[in-house]
Amino acid sequence: MTRRALVTGGVSGLGLATVERLRADGIEVVTLDRTAGADVVLDITDEEAVASAVAELGGIDILVNSAGIVGPNQPLWEISTADWDQTFAVNVRGTFQLCRAVIPGMRERGWGRIVNFASMAGKDGNANLSAYSASRQPSSP
Repeated sequence: MTRRALVTGGVSGLGLATVERLRADGIEVVTLDRTAGADVVLDITDEEAVASAVAELGGIDILVNSAGIVGPNQPLWEISTADWDQTFAVNVRGTFQLCRAVIPGMRERGWGRIVNFASMAGKDGNANLSAYSASRQPSSP
C-alpha cells in the first residue's frame, strides 16, 4: 500500500527537500503552499480553506508541517500586534489546523504520522526575532 503525504511549505527550502526525499522513498506526496507551484495553493491560516482542502484530498497518512514565517526582525518593543499575530497564525495556528484536519482520517485508518518542523530558536531564542522564537517553542522538543 502506497502511503500518501501532505507537506506544507513544500515548494521551497526544507519542505521541498522533504518532498524530494519522501518521493524517492515511493511515497505519494501532495504539496501545500501559499505560493504558485504547489499542488494545493492556500493560506494555512484560513481555517475553512484548510479543512476543505484536506477533505477534498481524502486520506493523508503522513503530515509534514514545514510551513512557517520568520516574522519581524526587530526588537520586541517595536513589533506591532498585527505582525506578532501573523507570525503565530502561521507558525502555531496553521500547524494546529492541519493536524486537526488530518487526525480523524488517520484514526479511522489506524495509522498516521505527523512531523512538525521546529527551530532551536524555540528553545534558545534569537535577538530581534522574539515573535519567531516564541512561535517556534510550541513545536520544539
